[in-house]
Order: sequence, then structure tokens, then C-alpha cells
Amino acid sequence: MDKAMAVLRRATTLVERMAGPRTTQRLLLVTVRGTSFWPQGALLGARLCAKNNWFSTSIAIGSLGLKRRPMWPELRLVVADSCLAAGEPALALEHAQALIGVDPDGFDGYHIASESLLLLGRAQESIALLEQGLQRCADSTQGGRSRHVQRHLQAYARRAWCPLYDLWTQSVLVEASPEIELAKPLGAPLRWRPQAIQYWSQGQPPADVAAYTERWNRVLAGLGLDPVDVFDRSAARSWMASHCNDFLVSFDSAPHYAAESDVFRLAYASVADCLWLDSDLLPAESAAAVLERALGEEASLLFLKRKVPYLQSSVFMARRGCPFFAAMARSLQGFNYASPEFAGVSRLHLIHDLSFGPARYADTLMQLCEQHQPVQACHDQLPWLQQMRFPQFSLSFFSGPLLVAGGGHRLAYKTTASHWKVWARQQEGP
Repeated sequence: MDKAMAVLRRATTLVERMAGPRTTQRLLLVTVRGTSFWPQGALLGARLCAKNNWFSTSIAIGSLGLKRRPMWPELRLVVADSCLAAGEPALALEHAQALIGVDPDGFDGYHIASESLLLLGRAQESIALLEQGLQRCADSTQGGRSRHVQRHLQAYARRAWCPLYDLWTQSVLVEASPEIELAKPLGAPLRWRPQAIQYWSQGQPPADVAAYTERWNRVLAGLGLDPVDVFDRSAARSWMASHCNDFLVSFDSAPHYAAESDVFRLAYASVADCLWLDSDLLPAESAAAVLERALGEEASLLFLKRKVPYLQSSVFMARRGCPFFAAMARSLQGFNYASPEFAGVSRLHLIHDLSFGPARYADTLMQLCEQHQPVQACHDQLPWLQQMRFPQFSLSFFSGPLLVAGGGHRLAYKTTASHWKVWARQQEGP
């Protein structure tokens, strides 16, 4: 199966280079339609199209295969995923429900159905179905194949001593409430004033990226904060050499600009008050209000993902001396991306999961919750903020859409190797 997929990927890449994506998709569809004697063809074709973001063709090929084998869970999963990615949640829900019917002990169907219901504005049903799937599948060895599935299962399994799943659930339910009104700044005094920072390794950011930073500067000015300080590689390295040189081996061995950025943001957060902002994010309309509320708390602020109980590293506020950032810094001092142990690891996995990426933020939170019992979840400031209250300190959390808005896909660098996911996939070859 893997060998056949590799051959098909190489052939598809060659045809796409010669004839373009439309012709390639038509050829794949014709091939699957004309080879009913090859049962794996539909699965391979649908997976390949999904990997290339050709979701409509993936759905068409997958639907052909499902007409021949309606009880095929692997193919049903690809089609459900493609429907979700194509912006068709109602159709994704239909396929996810069928997947639950043929694979009731796997969590993938529950996960896709829950996400589809959420997109359809049916938050209560979404959480109820997710709970049903988690209760059934948390102890199953089958689990699920995606990172999102694993993160749901892990957060649910640890809910007795880490309230991350509770925070996420409450956030989802409250955000879906029609009574929510746009937050406005309160004019309240700020307890601390972090320096906003960004990183652009190559020097001066492009004009479209700089325009995003200027939008943040207007928000910061309204709060009485200094504008964003944008560091290039030389400035960042000099800063670390003066303030926290234990991170230089990680910075110097980083395989990509994005990995350098990951190192620098943690190095800065480990010794100084800061507000980190990824360069591809725009402020939401309620950004000023969320920041003001967070700065009225003596606590660092972390980004709670909307789709899954997990943390993002693209925005955070770090209070100097915060136990969360101190613990993460200790675990990564001396980390070397060029270590032989990572020679066979994909660059995506290395950057996201094994080093300074979002997985480290989630793992650190889990470790703190395990070490500092009891931990209480506080929802008093929903929908804008929530807290985890430890015996000696607190952490604040915000839900993504309330502070940051989309728009990063419009930036020119997103399609070049300057964007780490494009670069990382190029390292894997066709």
C-alpha cells in the first residue's frame, strides 16, 4: 500500500508539472473510474488528492469507491475529512455518522461529526457527541490517526487533574451563545506592560507582513503600550547572547527561520515580560478588550485552540518569572536540532512536536498540572478569558477568535519556502 502510494505520488507530481493540476485531477478521476478491478485505487487517489488540497476531486473519487464498497471505513474517513476541509460541514457530518456506524470503536468519526456540528452552529450537540465518542474510545487501542484526535483523547484522559479539556469545552459552548456581544475596552488600569515582539530572520519584513504589524501597533497604542519590536536574526542572536545564552545552541542549529523564531520567543519569555505575536496574524475586533482584561491579571496568557483542547504558540503574554515559561525553558536549554537522534525525523515533526513548537507548550502545561495539585478552572471572565489557578500562581487563557483573526493565507510568503510547512514538505520529496 505504501509503495503503491509512493509510486502514484511520483507519477502525479510528474503529470502536474507537465500538464497542470486540473488535467492531473481529471486523469486521476478517470483512472479510478476505469479500474474498478483495483479496489485500492479509490483510497489511494482520494488520499493523494486530499494531501494536495484537491478536496472536490478527493470527494468525487472517494464517492466512486464508496458506491462499490459502502462499508469501507478508511475511505469513508478520507471523504469525511475532505468534505470538512472543502467547507461542506453538512456533508461531512453525513459521512462521519456513516463512519461511526461502521467503526463505532474508532474516534475519528465522532471527532469529524463533532467538528461538523460545531461549524453548523450546533455546539451543544457537538460536545455531547464528542463526549459519547471519548467515553467509548478513550481506553480503546484503536484511537485515531490524526493529531487532533490524539489531543482530544489525551486531554480527556487527564481531565481529573488537568482542566484543559474543561476550559476548552466551556469556551466552545459560550462562544456559540447568541447573547455574546463584542467586547469593548474597560479603561481599567494595567497591572503590567509587556513589550510586544516579533521575529523576521531575513531582515526587513515584506510590505504585506509589515502592514499586519502596523494593525497590532494601533491596538497597542490604544492600550498605552509600546509598538512591536521586530527582531531580525542578528538582533535576536545578540539579545540572547546578552540575556540568555543557554539558548544559542538551539538558535544556531535551527533548520529554518520558523524554528529560530520558536527558540527566540521562548528565550525572551524566560527572562522578560513580553507579548509574542506571529507575523501572519491580524488582531480581532475584540483584541484590545481581551488584552486589557489579561493585563489586569497577574498571570501569563496562553492561546487555547478553538477546534481542539490544545495550546498554540503563535500568541502569548509571558510574565517575567512565570513558572510555566520557566519550566519550558529548563526542559529545552541546550536542545540541538542537529543532534544525530533527529536525523531520520521529518522536519514537520521535529519543529512542531519535538522541540520548541506547540506540543511543548501543551506538554509543559500537563506537567505543571500534575506537579502542582490541586488545579482549579475558573470561568468567571468568559467568553474573554479563563484561568487555571494553581496553589502558588495562575495562568490565563483566551480562545483564538477573540484576539486574532484570519488573513495569513493572503500573505505572499505563505506559498514560498519562507513558510516552514512549505519548506518542511519539500524536504520530504514528492
